[in-house]
Amino acid sequence: MKASLRAPLALLLATFTLPAAAQATRPAPTPPSPSGPAVVGANPQAPPGAVKAQIQDPRVLEAVSKDPWQMERLGVAAVEKKELGKAREFFEESWKLGELPTAPYNLACLDAREGKPDAAFRNLDRAVAAGFDDEATLGRDTDLASLRARPEFARIVEGAKKNRAAGDAAVIAEGLFVSPGAAPKGILVLLHEVNSDPMTIAGPFMGEAKARGLFVAAPRGPSRSGMKRFGWSSADRAVDALKRAMVEARRRAGNIPLPIVVVGAGRGGKLGLEVAARSPGLFSAVGSVGGIFDPGAAGASAVAGLKGVPVFLGVSKGAPPELYKAMQRGRETLEKLGVRLKWGEWPGSGEGLPTNAAAAAKEILDALAPGRGGAAAPAPAKGGK
Repeated sequence: MKASLRAPLALLLATFTLPAAAQATRPAPTPPSPSGPAVVGANPQAPPGAVKAQIQDPRVLEAVSKDPWQMERLGVAAVEKKELGKAREFFEESWKLGELPTAPYNLACLDAREGKPDAAFRNLDRAVAAGFDDEATLGRDTDLASLRARPEFARIVEGAKKNRAAGDAAVIAEGLFVSPGAAPKGILVLLHEVNSDPMTIAGPFMGEAKARGLFVAAPRGPSRSGMKRFGWSSADRAVDALKRAMVEARRRAGNIPLPIVVVGAGRGGKLGLEVAARSPGLFSAVGSVGGIFDPGAAGASAVAGLKGVPVFLGVSKGAPPELYKAMQRGRETLEKLGVRLKWGEWPGSGEGLPTNAAAAAKEILDALAPGRGGAAAPAPAKGGK
């Protein structure tokens, strides 16, 4: 089995620039947001922040939220305790609830451990059909060592390759790119949370973006995450997706110098903050709803790109306690490092957009891109040519 597919952006480039023509070993896990796929490794270890197994019998399934990612984390925790039968029940439940590609992958690893190669290949086929695209892990996962000599394994690897290529192509092809109907005054890049989709993040912002003359770009995450939901995958793929979305948005907006505002939810918010922090001048403003970013003891240089531009952090009041606390810690650290930001809290319970997403979108854009009804948009950032 393998490390989490949701490893955050620990390997971001020190600089991040658009191509001039457009005027234009996997990262180590760090604390993830509360939801999203989890996959156990050859030496089973739950992702940081995952639910720890205190499992007495399968009736625990009735005591927790029927959430596929929660089920998967419980499966990881059961593997940690070497309770493989219980882990299997959690992974099966995860598949039943959300068809996560990682659920049958984990089941295949359990099958291989138990000497059931035919069952393992059936589950690997199921994982690939659901969108599993991690060819590298298939090649190095020690749980699958006994399967690699069989001819069927090449089919699984080829399927993962095709999924990866299709996912990378879908970033633009299945993203949303919407003009305000007149010459745009800026570009608003919206990044969905893990296990979401472009329309979920874009919908609440569309009216306010049009009123401000903003061209909206909402790329699709490159990886499948079950039942028409998508994720950002590894750091390099997430950054590449953002770069390509910005290039495409500039092209569709006429390849003219425009300020770029980036707003994300959950993992999308973290992506925007981390890229902006390491890329001074790239964005004119940055916002995150439930996307944790805490530079810790890295110092002021780690947030250079967030200084001197509007920054907005927000979270639902009923968000999971660990997420709420992490957002507060990040806020305090950023402020100590000289980042001036606005903070918002709204009714809601998840890690992404709050209950009244449209009201939150207005508050965020009021802070980051004031200028409804034709007034001036934010000035272009130095790197936003």
